[in-house]
This record gives sequence, structure tokens and C-alpha cells, in this order.
Amino acid sequence: MHPPPFSLPTLADFDNGNLPRRRSGRSGLRLPLLTLALGPTRELPATEPGTLLHHAIEQGYTAFDITPSCPMSGGLLHPGPGRHLGRLQARHPHLIFTARIGLATGPGSLDGFGSRKYILSTLDALLRRTGLDHLDILYAHRYDATTPLEETVGALVAAVYQGKSLYTGLSGYAPAPTRCAVQLMAESGNPAAACQSAYSLSNRWIEDGLLDVLAHHGIGTVACAPLHHGNLALRAAHSDSSASPATRTILARTVLSRIARERDQSPAQLALAWVLRDPRITSALITATHPVHLAENLQTAHNLNFDPVHLTALDAVGAL
Repeated sequence: MHPPPFSLPTLADFDNGNLPRRRSGRSGLRLPLLTLALGPTRELPATEPGTLLHHAIEQGYTAFDITPSCPMSGGLLHPGPGRHLGRLQARHPHLIFTARIGLATGPGSLDGFGSRKYILSTLDALLRRTGLDHLDILYAHRYDATTPLEETVGALVAAVYQGKSLYTGLSGYAPAPTRCAVQLMAESGNPAAACQSAYSLSNRWIEDGLLDVLAHHGIGTVACAPLHHGNLALRAAHSDSSASPATRTILARTVLSRIARERDQSPAQLALAWVLRDPRITSALITATHPVHLAENLQTAHNLNFDPVHLTALDAVGAL
């Protein structure tokens, strides 16, 4: 048999302890503290030396989100990391691949993005495009008020029965539809394993009910946008058209920078550590554009404990 026409990471240090794992709710699935979102790639195969995925695996990342993206008006899905993921999965089945399907994750009309048709056909297209045999978690992305919740949940359960996903989950759901959906999943014999939700120092909406719902039903939480779309990394100056918000922003940045220095962390590491300090957060979904960022994020796992004084100061920061 001819070898594959691309280089696969050796994963010699796969279980090197760089990223501790947490159990996702009451499921048997354990996720690493950090999950890396894979964006479009249009050059080398994603597993070639020098690419971000290759660097991530070599550094100890083991969970990857491959959610397709699509303009809100429709169009072609991005090419993603390509069919090479299938061979990577076959060689290293302990890697974890997840994706959310729903609002703006497929071409065509947005009508019925929570329907059985939309979810299962988009899932089939994603598996064909990546070469993956299955996903580890399939998330229904956003609640679709035009589709019965029973149909959305039924599509997720069907994907499990068809062997196209091992676990089910939700993404971007408010507490009320979450409560109903997880009840339907439990009744089907396929309880949800995780829920993806935006959560950061600047966006704490899930503390107002959703975290309690997920904890009550034994569902893990994957925090999306933990750096608030890069704002909390403080890598670039922010401007504001009005004096008052600008003053608050400068004050918040000053506090974050000071606490980060006192903790011997970068602002990005501080923001990630703040999210992961809560044991109810199973994993944080991050993006990266450079291997340096990957290494920086890994160091976060070694310092998740906070001084109460620092927590009080961070609570007072408010939104950037």
C-alpha cells in the first residue's frame, strides 16, 4: 500500500499532560480544557508540517471544532481542513472532532435551519468534505422557532443511530429551549453531552440561568469566544466614539493588564483562566492564527486558581 501523500503528525507525546481533561457533564466523554476551532484552509493540506493543525497536534491539542461557515445570504461553504482529517481520525481515533450545524452553517435559505433535512444533509456534506467517519459531538446551532423542537432533537438522535455522531449537543440555546431539548434527548436515550455557549469576562449571560440548567441535567459546557473575539487579548488598541465608554474601556484594560502581570500571565491567558476556573466549564473553544498563540494558550492550564481580590476586581471591570 502506498503511503498517504501528506505528512501525519507523529503524536509521540499525545498524552503528555499539557491539557488536562474534564468530564463533560454526566457523560463518559472527557474533553481537554481547550478545543481549537479550525477555519478555512486553501493552501497546504492541514496536516502538512508548518500548518496550524500540525503545530496544534504536536503541541498536545486533541479536540478540534470543524464547524462549516457560510455567509448569512447563502453561498458556498468554506473548504475547511479537507479530506485529510479522515486519515488523521483513522490513525488517531483518540482525537475529538465536533461541529455545530444550524444557523448560517450551510448554503441556501436560512428557513428551517433546525429541520431534519437541514441538519442531516449538512452533516452528510461535512463528513464527505472532511473524510471523517463520524463526529464526536454534533451540536444543533441556535434554536429554530419555525421548526418543532422534537424534529431538531430527532435529527440529532438519528445522527447517533446512523453512526455519524457519537454524542449530541446544543449550541447558543437560551435556558428555556435548552430545558425542553435536553428533556427530549434524555427521553430518547441519547442525553446531551455538552452545550456550546458564548462566555467570557465581557459576556457572562450564561450565569443568568443557563449554567444552572446544564448543571442540573448533567451537561457539560463548552465556552465559546472566551477572549470576546480577541478583545480580551489586548493585542490591539480599541477606540470608541464617545468619551464615557472610552474611559471605561481604558480603565478595564488597565485592570486586566495589571492583574495579568501580577499572575505572571498575558491578558489572553488571564481571560482563558478566568473562564476555566469554573469546574462547570468543560472546555473553552478558542481560535488561533499563529503557533505562538497555541503555545501561549496551553500555559493557561497551569494557573487556574484566583486570589479573591483579583476576582473581585475582575467582576468590577464590566464589558470592554
